[in-house]
Amino acid sequence: MTSFTPRPWLVLWIAAALAMPGCALGPRMVDHAFGFDALADSPQVEILHYRYGSTNAAFVSADTAIRQFGKSMQATNINGPIPLGDTLYVKWRLKATGQTFEETVDLKSVLPREMERQRVYFVVQADHLFVYLTDLTKPRPDSAPIVGPFRVQSYVTRQIHPATPPTTPHR
Repeated sequence: MTSFTPRPWLVLWIAAALAMPGCALGPRMVDHAFGFDALADSPQVEILHYRYGSTNAAFVSADTAIRQFGKSMQATNINGPIPLGDTLYVKWRLKATGQTFEETVDLKSVLPREMERQRVYFVVQADHLFVYLTDLTKPRPDSAPIVGPFRVQSYVTRQIHPATPPTTPHR
């Protein structure tokens, strides 16, 4: 009968393997929200594709089953622990002219470090993409300015893209 003697390299390998789940191998999971509603906020456009973050999971990207037919969801609202997006990509078409636009927004530089209970929300108006950040823990006081579309106006909201707010508020 032979006895098992652990080898030093094996012990190191097992220790490293057990430590790996603590390493960040992908986007950080954060309890926050992502959404848009082109039907209510942007009736003059059709969203062709969108992607929040770098994953292609169905809840952060237009579903490929729909996109193969040249279509995309026109609204979504996801809440809960989801990967924190580092970018937002949106491609859209103006219904009146057929002209298409696309834009990728770098969110790393504009999102706060603490994203718990925050909502990233986008609106397309003509050839412009607007991105808002709503603090879902802070109802908007009556004295605070109204920022963004109706869906995000109940809470403290700020426009994070483009850096300069539009001169006229969204519907």
